[in-house]
Amino acid sequence: MFGGYNKRFKHFSTTLGCSMNFHIYFPPSSSPSHKFPVLYWLSGLTCTDENFIAKSGAQRAASAEGVALIAPDTSPRGLNVEGEADSWDFGVGAGFYLNATQEKWKNWRMYDYVVKELPKLLSENFPQLETSRASIFGHSMGGHGALTIYLKNLDKYKSVSAFAPICNPVNCPWGQKAFTNYLGSNKADWEEYDATSLVSKNKNVSATILIDQGQDDKFLPDQLFPNKFEEACRSANVALLLRFQPGYDHSYFFIATFIDDHIHHHAQALRL
Repeated sequence: MFGGYNKRFKHFSTTLGCSMNFHIYFPPSSSPSHKFPVLYWLSGLTCTDENFIAKSGAQRAASAEGVALIAPDTSPRGLNVEGEADSWDFGVGAGFYLNATQEKWKNWRMYDYVVKELPKLLSENFPQLETSRASIFGHSMGGHGALTIYLKNLDKYKSVSAFAPICNPVNCPWGQKAFTNYLGSNKADWEEYDATSLVSKNKNVSATILIDQGQDDKFLPDQLFPNKFEEACRSANVALLLRFQPGYDHSYFFIATFIDDHIHHHAQALRL
């Protein structure tokens, strides 16, 4: 696709205790020794590693910029934990990119999987990937994941962006449901995975954060709260480009429309 290749891989994750799939888009290369920087994409609720690769159209800009795309899954699968598939916004397909502390959900450690296990796996198995040059972005729950992971690991990622991220999960129904079940009732533990809380603690963010938000997104009023994140960025003196896009919803049509801007945003940071 656009001169490069979409490839899907499967491995056993020791972090999650199950087999996991992930996709890599390898851009075209003129030399076998050329190394590509990596851009991690974190998907939203109900998604797998396939949605982004099939629907976003990100490969065109990634090919032109020479950036490899890495798309992991959104949760452990096949563990058959009681209740794991009872609702679409919790359990399977809804890992929230955190490390669960409640015994029942102890395998839900997507934070460690994305930040630690997957980069190590990539560097050991794909010599053409330069995993030390990395950026991260995502959508909705994955936008929350990208923002929080970036803010907690400024040494590991050059830049971050998001489409319609869950910016303040401690105050929205999706976040409260997930955090109560995965992390327990201590609200201080929740704040460790809340972008709005984290940005006020991280004053040394140098790269501009890019967020696109559809104005016709049905989840905007009750779940996403980009304005709260904007206020926190302003208070912390963190550069944020928050773009409200009139007429757009929460879908991959919205993502595909603005994906090139995000790839360029990251490619610029990865070149520095």
